[in-house]
Amino acid sequence: MKAGLRTRRIVSGILGATGMACGFGFSAVEAAPLSADDVRQALKSAAPGTEIVVRAGVYRDLALEWEATGEKDRPITIRAEKPGGVVFSGRSGIELKGRHLVLDGFLFTDGEAPEKYVIDLAGSDCRLTNTVIDSYNPADPEGREDKWVSLRGERHRVDRCTFHNKRSKSVTLTVWREPGKEDRHLIERNHFHTRPRGAEGNGYETIRIGTSEESESDSFTVVRENLFEHCDGEMEALSVKAGACELVGNTFLESAGTLTLRHGQGSRVSGNHFIGKRKGATGGVRIYGRGHTVTGNVFIGLTGRGGAALSLMSGEKKPKLNGYQPVEQTLVEKNLFAANVGPAIRMDEQFDAGERPVLPQGVVFRGNILSGTDLDRLLAGGDRAGLGVTWAPDNRVFAENQIPQSVTGDLPPPLTRADVGAAWFREKLP
Repeated sequence: MKAGLRTRRIVSGILGATGMACGFGFSAVEAAPLSADDVRQALKSAAPGTEIVVRAGVYRDLALEWEATGEKDRPITIRAEKPGGVVFSGRSGIELKGRHLVLDGFLFTDGEAPEKYVIDLAGSDCRLTNTVIDSYNPADPEGREDKWVSLRGERHRVDRCTFHNKRSKSVTLTVWREPGKEDRHLIERNHFHTRPRGAEGNGYETIRIGTSEESESDSFTVVRENLFEHCDGEMEALSVKAGACELVGNTFLESAGTLTLRHGQGSRVSGNHFIGKRKGATGGVRIYGRGHTVTGNVFIGLTGRGGAALSLMSGEKKPKLNGYQPVEQTLVEKNLFAANVGPAIRMDEQFDAGERPVLPQGVVFRGNILSGTDLDRLLAGGDRAGLGVTWAPDNRVFAENQIPQSVTGDLPPPLTRADVGAAWFREKLP
């Protein structure tokens, strides 16, 4: 091996006559086959900069626990010999622990999570990339809960992955948080495709950041330039239960759900496209909490799940951590609303539902563009007594969805399949 080159190990699957994976071996470096436990031990001793290449094959019923420590500029990488050529099936999953580790190019199909997760990243600065989880569901999807990807720790990255046809209960990708600790994860350029509506009303999110218990602290997680296509699991396709998150440049295409700022303060929702194509129950943004900014988004062809394309939610007087925080000190600016069914903006959603008597306060609308065929229904709840909303004079309304190109010409286009996900899997999607 030439000096300066990274160590390269080939991990090969030893397949029996039944196609079951009996173990792994290091070809070119070590001839003897190694068990999954041996691979785990090899990773523990791997030096920063090591690249482990997993030979193509079908690996069945492997619950792997891999742990190692790389460095910022020299991560330890575990990748498929050929993207998609390493197939995990049966009850297989990977628990990756440590720092500066990379998983690259794997396919999970024809199986289900061995326990609660398919892929669990724990530690810091780990990356999941160019990987696909496809229709990886138990025989009775409503009979057990599993999450496809779990992030624990800080500064993990999930990018260029495809998550297709999750039918089991619980979240597709979840961020677990420690109270008071910043996470700073990055979730970008992934394709979330086909999440059918769950049998129950809650717990089928596509992405969830945090839970109510630690929602009063800031996460600083970024969800950027992902495509959510036919993500219909529940009301909240993307659920934010933490502070200071960035939800930027995503496209929600024909998804019967919403981006919901459910808990936390000071998040930013910017440059997203919500495109319903008049599909039933498609939604945009729902807002709870304080100090948010919703700017430069496009809401088009939605049918109003959550009350409107954009809904300011009413809150409780003394909300618990899992309750309904009133909307306060929020800016809604430079958004475009067109061709939606029902209200574009509702300012008092759920005011009459149960114990939610607190109307939004300190909300400013400025520079927004609204259009529709029924101008009288574009805004709802704006005349509610006690509402604290400022409607600036630079908001503009156009009749019959006729918005001049001078207004729309600078808008960036929505994302397409060609922009996101694992490139090697795109042609296999329906």
